[in-house]
Amino acid sequence: MAKKQVSAVAQAKAAAAAKKGGKGGLGVNKGVVLAILAALVPFSLPSAVLIFFTMLPTLGSWATEKGPNKYAFLCVGGLNFSGLFPYLFGLWFGVHTLDEALRMVTDPLMLMTAYGCAALGWGLYAAMPPMVASYLASSSQRRVNNLKAAQKKLIDEWGDEVAKKT
Repeated sequence: MAKKQVSAVAQAKAAAAAKKGGKGGLGVNKGVVLAILAALVPFSLPSAVLIFFTMLPTLGSWATEKGPNKYAFLCVGGLNFSGLFPYLFGLWFGVHTLDEALRMVTDPLMLMTAYGCAALGWGLYAAMPPMVASYLASSSQRRVNNLKAAQKKLIDEWGDEVAKKT
């Protein structure tokens, strides 16, 4: 029996569908998780309000950053959440009411802590690429200098014929 010829385009589409799981959209697991979270919002409305208003810099970094990696989202989000967490912890184990959450959202010290940590995340995101580039340049230069010193040592030991190209 002869094998049916399949075009390269059809093979690529089949591979992409297999990689995606063959489903469009969110998929079963993410959909279930989102449904459970949506069902829990009425029971945790104070926490949701506090998280929403204090994590706005993270939402902004996620929405504005292009590319698949989202490094700004990770830097800003991690530090933003670290500034929010003590207050969220106090809400959870203190008075967990909407009035208390709104009081916390209007507290300037709490907002300065959460937004200040987000600003530190932005600073980290902005400062790290030049620092890494500088480190890589200096380590590459050090490697070149070491190789030149080793080459000079070989030339001194074996003569100029070692350095000539053949």
